[in-house]
Amino acid sequence: MIVEPHENLSRYLFSKNNFSQAKHIVRYTAFMPPPDKRLSVFRTLDLPEATVWAIGDDVGRQRNKTLLGRGDIKAVAVHEVGLAIDPNDVPPRHANIIGWPDDDSAIKLTAIELAQRAELSLK
Repeated sequence: MIVEPHENLSRYLFSKNNFSQAKHIVRYTAFMPPPDKRLSVFRTLDLPEATVWAIGDDVGRQRNKTLLGRGDIKAVAVHEVGLAIDPNDVPPRHANIIGWPDDDSAIKLTAIELAQRAELSLK
């Protein structure tokens, strides 16, 4: 399964620390990978808005968290910062952003670049 460059990837946001409502931006913390360096996103190209939000609500229910918003980014932006996308499709439409550097400061800089390219949508 190939992720096309024009595809939208949605990073669901469950913490107010991951965005600024006043500045209408996604903060880099939303794109910091977990220890396994597999950052969870969903492929949302061509889905109605209601369906994109429903996926996020499902993710939140599974984590016992309330969905607050999402950061949408194009797949091409992920590749432009040197990362890759693993479309594992478990659950459906799920993918991981992979290929993170080993150095903590390089990880942070990459997360900053992704956040700058992301578009914030609030629930």
